[in-house]
Amino acid sequence: MDTDKRIEETVASDSSRPKAGVRHQLSGDFGLLRRWRPVRRVGAGVAAAAAAAVVVSLNGMMGPTDAVWWNAVLVAAGSVLAGLVVGSYLDAPIGAEATVCDTRWPVIGLTGLVIATSTGQGTLAAHLFTGAAPVVLTGVIQPAFALLSLALLGWALRERLQLERTALTPSTGGDSGEVCTSCRPLFPTKTGTPRGPST
Repeated sequence: MDTDKRIEETVASDSSRPKAGVRHQLSGDFGLLRRWRPVRRVGAGVAAAAAAAVVVSLNGMMGPTDAVWWNAVLVAAGSVLAGLVVGSYLDAPIGAEATVCDTRWPVIGLTGLVIATSTGQGTLAAHLFTGAAPVVLTGVIQPAFALLSLALLGWALRERLQLERTALTPSTGGDSGEVCTSCRPLFPTKTGTPRGPST
């Protein structure tokens, strides 16, 4: 059986089941991730490594600072989420193509992650919050940025996977879903024969 056909059947069966809440949606999301083609998996891995390298180079963790262990955990989690979002842009099925507008959420999330994990005097967090006491910066502001950044990256991934699921689900009422009319495609399409779903 063809991979694309199997993916369509799985998505259709997932969408026909009654919604059991967040648990059902998460299992559907992980099902989509497991069925990604190798190009998407490799792209997600490369993007996660690049995101980690950028965040670590900007937040001062590479220098002789007193970085705490949770900074490394935050960088790892945020980089994985950002990598998965970028992986969802690659070879996306028709109807779930990435647009330039889609890139703003990972960029904002990674910027927040840089602020959340910055340590030392010359970092972005120290410059942005010069009037804040060090205890307030490390005890309130940075944890808030950490939670918001991870939540934003998780939301961006969730939206991309939902868009992909909608694109792969056969429409019964003639509704083709929401289409962004003001966004440019991130990857200009080539003229030629349209491809089927490719997750």
